[in-house]
Amino acid sequence: MCDQPIQIAVLGDKSVGKTAIIRQWLCNDFSTLYSETNLATYHFTSLFNGHRLFHIRIIDTPRFDDTNNTDPQQEWVRMYCFRRAHLFLLVFDINREETFNYIKQIYREIVRVRLGSNYNNHQHPYPHPHQPHHPAHHQSHHHHHHHHPHSHFHHQSEMLTDLTNDDDDQVATRSTGYVPVIVVANKVDLISTDLRFSNITLMNSRDIQQYVKKNFKANTIQCSAKYHWHLVLLFREVCRMLETVEDTVAKQAAQQARRRLHHQQDNDKHCRVM
Repeated sequence: MCDQPIQIAVLGDKSVGKTAIIRQWLCNDFSTLYSETNLATYHFTSLFNGHRLFHIRIIDTPRFDDTNNTDPQQEWVRMYCFRRAHLFLLVFDINREETFNYIKQIYREIVRVRLGSNYNNHQHPYPHPHQPHHPAHHQSHHHHHHHHPHSHFHHQSEMLTDLTNDDDDQVATRSTGYVPVIVVANKVDLISTDLRFSNITLMNSRDIQQYVKKNFKANTIQCSAKYHWHLVLLFREVCRMLETVEDTVAKQAAQQARRRLHHQQDNDKHCRVM
C-alpha cells in the first residue's frame, strides 16, 4: 500500500454527470436537481478491492475551456489535473455528440502537457460550450471510506501540493507514452428508442468504443448514474487500473525521496561551521 494518495481527475463537459457519478460512488445517492460545477471539489476516500487498500483523492472539475483561462484558480486546477493526476475519468453524455468531441480535445491537451506533443496552436483548445449557464452550486470537500454512504460534506479549506514537484510524473509518462484513462459514456437511460430523435445508435456507439480503444488505448464504460446502471463495472475498471497506477505512484514517491535526500546531502557538504 502506498501512503501517497492516488489522484483521479474526473473531466468532461457541462451537464454530463461527473458529479452524479462521484455522488453515487461515495454516497449511493442521486439528485435530480442540477447544479453546475464552477469550482473544483476534492473528495478523499479509501477503496479496498479484496486484497489491496487504496487511498484516493478524486478531483471533480468544472468544464475547462478558452473562456475561463483568465481565471488563475481555474487555470491552476486545469494544469494541476493535467500534470499531476494519476488516472483520468473522461465523462461524456452519450446522447450529445459534442460532449464526446470535448473529451477528445481534453485528451489531446493532456497528452500535449504530459508528453510534450505538438498540436495546432491556432485552434481553440476546447470546443465552445453548448449548454446554457446555470447558477453555481456550493462547493464541498468530502471524507469517505468505501461502503459508508452516511459520510458528510464540509468546506474545502486547503490547497493541494505545489505543481513544482511534477517532474517525476511527466518523466514516467514520457517513458511509457501512456496516459491512464477510462472513458465513461453516461446517461444511457436517455437514449431514445426512436432513431428519428436520437443521434446515437448501436452502430456509432461501437464506433466510439473502437475510437477510444485505438486512440486513447482505453476502455469505454457505458453507464447511468441516475439508475446506478453499470457503475459497478466502472468501479471494477477503476480498481483494475489502480493496481498498476499505485505501483507507479510508489516508484515516483521513492524517486522523490531519493532526490530530496541527495539534495540534502549536497547541501550538507557545503555547510561548514565557522
